[in-house]
Amino acid sequence: MMMTTNSRSTVSVQEMAETHDGSQEQSRDVWSVEGASAYQPIIGIPILVKQESQGPVLMADAVGVWAVERMRARVFLIPLWPFPTHTHTYQSLWSLMQSIDGLLLPAGIQGTDWYTVWKADEHEPGSESWPIAWEMALAQLATYMGMPVLAIADGAEKWNCALGGTRRESPGESEPMTTLPPENWTRHTIRVRAQSALASVLQPAIRSQDGEQEPWELACMPQQGIEHLAPGLRSCAKTEDGWMVAFERSDGVFGLGILGRLDWGLDQKYGTAVFEAFLQACRTFDDARRQQEGWQSMRDELCSRISTLVAQNLPLLSNRHQLT
Repeated sequence: MMMTTNSRSTVSVQEMAETHDGSQEQSRDVWSVEGASAYQPIIGIPILVKQESQGPVLMADAVGVWAVERMRARVFLIPLWPFPTHTHTYQSLWSLMQSIDGLLLPAGIQGTDWYTVWKADEHEPGSESWPIAWEMALAQLATYMGMPVLAIADGAEKWNCALGGTRRESPGESEPMTTLPPENWTRHTIRVRAQSALASVLQPAIRSQDGEQEPWELACMPQQGIEHLAPGLRSCAKTEDGWMVAFERSDGVFGLGILGRLDWGLDQKYGTAVFEAFLQACRTFDDARRQQEGWQSMRDELCSRISTLVAQNLPLLSNRHQLT
């Protein structure tokens, strides 16, 4: 694995570990994995509900759930029913947000393309896009509250679009989505930007290795990616051929989107380190929320601000508004 700076030069993992360790002041400590407690944070994971002739069916890629449980956290499945959103969408999600400590936006089901459904809804609104609208609203509310967000593969694309970004339209967009499982996707070596929160998170994994550093390789989604990042997000990792593969919040709050299947990468210490940092951020968020008075009284004001910003296509992360 190689680390890149903002310029075109690169530094090795070992060099990054020596120069970045402790030299850069952290604006917040939510990315730190130090002091992991026995508390098992509750991670919300949205799950699509599809109405079949035999009744409702949960449609999900279960690997993300497995990864959270393997990291010894608790899973809170959030069913996304095919109901239309309304003027009080964020208020209706508020109680749900009080039940979780962090949000994982998982990969989609193989052979499906959420973006095609989402774009088609602009011309012919229908029930297929309603669960996507609820998931985006969930991501917007969590982000605006300062709740830790980890978005994987399709989930990363949705998170970026929910905050005002766009997905890359590739020449193969019209071709059927691959049905091959991620274990059969092409693995890419990931280059992490040295001056990034993600680079800090990987320090424990780098130090734990003896001798030559193991490269960080991830199975990345074919034919998909990010065209424009939403305001308040920044690129923090690329593939060797220059495609952005990960992005993070630029204000220090834990928020990470990875286009590669991080949940399929827990066999590497890098993937485990990212999940550990996410769960520790969730613990920190829970502690701060418990200590802050008047949390419930802020619901209407906070949700009203989000509704106004989204309706006017204004950035959600342009100002420092986090509650923790």
